Amino acid sequence: MIIPNTGVHLGELLDHVPLAVQYVDKDGILRYMNKTAAARPAKVKREVGIDIRNCHEYPKSLEEIERIFEDFRQGRKEPHYYVTSGIRKTTMVPVFDEEDHFMGVISYSHPVGLPEPDRTF
Repeated sequence: MIIPNTGVHLGELLDHVPLAVQYVDKDGILRYMNKTAAARPAKVKREVGIDIRNCHEYPKSLEEIERIFEDFRQGRKEPHYYVTSGIRKTTMVPVFDEEDHFMGVISYSHPVGLPEPDRTF
């Protein structure tokens, strides 16, 4: 998507954010990830087009992902927050279309304890 009156693609902007940003559609297919998300170490290769269930090797993790998606399918509008293996904080925000149909999830994550920058002013 080109941001109106700028000529800048939204994906180009998100590549500058120091968070792993991803969009997963309602069927669990990864449709977008920024450079930070693509660079994260992973046991399973992450790439656009994969089913995110293939990225989670633990049954408990798969159960949580399914529960979160079901909450959103049932109309939950509030984000879900969780910590994975004590090392990453993740926020999952539901996306709905104009008719209020669940379309997918935008997620963003960062390492637990990510240092905050010093004040700049």
